[in-house]
Amino acid sequence: MNNTAQSIDVVIAWVDGNDPKLKQKRQQHLSPEQASDAVSDTRFASNNEIYFCIASILKYVPYSGTIYIVTDQQRPQWIDEFEQQGLCNKYKIRIIDHTELFTGHEQYLPTFNSLAIESMLWNIPDLSEYFIYLNDDFFFNNLSKREDFIDQDKLVIYGHWQNSFSKKIKYKFRKYLNHYFDKQIQPKYTTAQMLSADILGLSQYFEIHHRPHILHREQFKKYFNLHPEILKLQLSFKFRHINQILPVGLSNHLLIKKQQAVLKPDVDIAYLKNQQGLTKFIQDLQSNTIKYGCIQSLDQLDQDAARQISTALNAKFAGFLPKSLLQYEPV
Repeated sequence: MNNTAQSIDVVIAWVDGNDPKLKQKRQQHLSPEQASDAVSDTRFASNNEIYFCIASILKYVPYSGTIYIVTDQQRPQWIDEFEQQGLCNKYKIRIIDHTELFTGHEQYLPTFNSLAIESMLWNIPDLSEYFIYLNDDFFFNNLSKREDFIDQDKLVIYGHWQNSFSKKIKYKFRKYLNHYFDKQIQPKYTTAQMLSADILGLSQYFEIHHRPHILHREQFKKYFNLHPEILKLQLSFKFRHINQILPVGLSNHLLIKKQQAVLKPDVDIAYLKNQQGLTKFIQDLQSNTIKYGCIQSLDQLDQDAARQISTALNAKFAGFLPKSLLQYEPV
């Protein structure tokens, strides 16, 4: 439970894709029809990002409540060291297994689909009414204030409006090619955002990017209770699929329609997408104005680049990391 009514819980989706048991389980559910982007190894790779994510919350988010880590019968190797080193109390970090997350919907397990998992976050027991959701490769880069996410009981959403027309035409055309010519369709982040607005009757969508997002638990729960067929569709795909909506986008657009959101422009993030962005990313880690960061595809960096990133992040979050991580040498 939260320490105060002002605290906000944080939910992190995490998977160790290198786990042989998980790899074997994933292989059992693969089929030729699944899009390659949805099943690629890099989507499930883990390179200790979870520890930097948690360290950033402990360092920069003083109003954070419980940190929930959503996993599939896994546990980060050094997770207990945060409590053992006195960096947080024993109740601060809690592991939520998919079997607990999918209570009442167990028939859809196992799942390897982040959009299905996100659709069930409202089902976490004791989760605060408002909560912050991050992928494990997101982190806070500077001190965060509660007002960054909640402004007078309205949730703050950062992004910009996009017209849905061209995106919807492309979506329908790709489905046509798939149906008549068996052309594989890759799931797209922006398409899922468009669909999350489209099902609510909006002709434009508020596009968001890779950063922590504030969500409203009751909005999620109420919508899926009223539209169980949409939840069923979301959960029915073992891997990400072109027909899925973005749950974060759904929450955002529900709040926008009800005038319960404050819309703000995009903010810069420290973003490592590939090796070409290495120098800028390390520079952005030192910025006093960039509040968030995202590290993608660490598994695709060469050894020297991986070491540079590890050194920079270890320095950034010194004093908030498990000691075992500091002794770890990237390979």
